[in-house]
Amino acid sequence: MEWYHQWESEYKTHKEEHELRTEELDECLSCELCYLIVNEPIVFKKFWDALFKFEDAIIIYNDVTIKGVLSLLSMDNSEREDTIHKGRCRDIMDRITESIRYRIQPKIKEKGLRAIILVIVRDCIERNLENEVFDRLIGNPELLEHKYILEDWDVKRRFEKFWQWYRVALEEIRAVKVKVEAIGKFKELLYEEEKIAESEEKVKELMQEITHENVEIDNVHEHHKNMVQKIIRVFIDTRGFTKEPEDSESEESPASYELENSSEEELEIIIGDKSWKFSELKRRTSSINEDQLKYIWKIGIKLMIEMDVLVTKTFIDKVQEIKEMDEEVGKRNSNM
Repeated sequence: MEWYHQWESEYKTHKEEHELRTEELDECLSCELCYLIVNEPIVFKKFWDALFKFEDAIIIYNDVTIKGVLSLLSMDNSEREDTIHKGRCRDIMDRITESIRYRIQPKIKEKGLRAIILVIVRDCIERNLENEVFDRLIGNPELLEHKYILEDWDVKRRFEKFWQWYRVALEEIRAVKVKVEAIGKFKELLYEEEKIAESEEKVKELMQEITHENVEIDNVHEHHKNMVQKIIRVFIDTRGFTKEPEDSESEESPASYELENSSEEELEIIIGDKSWKFSELKRRTSSINEDQLKYIWKIGIKLMIEMDVLVTKTFIDKVQEIKEMDEEVGKRNSNM
């Protein structure tokens, strides 16, 4: 766990403040004196025993830990999964992991601990599948190698975001079908994290698991090479399609959308080093009606497509084509 040493240092400083009877103490979620246990439900004991099987570095919990677990149990699983990377579930998870005292630095990464906590709450407690969970995860090769696990439901959700981005980013070429092995290749790339920059061959393997049309274009080899780099960049920029902060202590959370002006005409969204200004898009695409323009602008922000690409006829036609294809698929599904 990457934050262990910082938390341990803060805990020791906080304990010294207690000993000195400091009037205004800094918050320390792992302090057993500030967060005395009021009630310890049986369900929490089940949670703690299960967590210890995965991470034996845990030694002490407090009222923050207990209330956090109860809060997770009060949520629908769909809400937990929707907010596991950002939102209510993530906030609760962060409080739980920070409230626990560890005897040594845990072997599992912080995001690995979050994933295990979710599995315990959902499968061990709510579904009463302890034995199945332990058989599946204790000694799991991915958990041992990467110090965290990627669950199938999460990988599929992230792949959907990738697929939406990929179809647009291809420009002239069309991505029409995902082959069976694509999800597995995608998962391998997620585990690469920022090392994906050194994994061009794996990126190419993912692209090979996608069926493309209209590949007879000029400079197709250059296009393919550029797409490899685009994929690498988007994996890094989006933290594997989660926008989750890196585990590294030196990294800060990615910037949120910043609203520069209240007027829609002057609205500017900034994410990291990229920006999208609505008035600029409007100025550079005068032939498009405003509703289409807003749609393209939102797509650009969501998929982090640079402004210079957004204004091209190729991109605009591509967005319209995909929109029509999706609408057609939706109609067919509704008639089934």
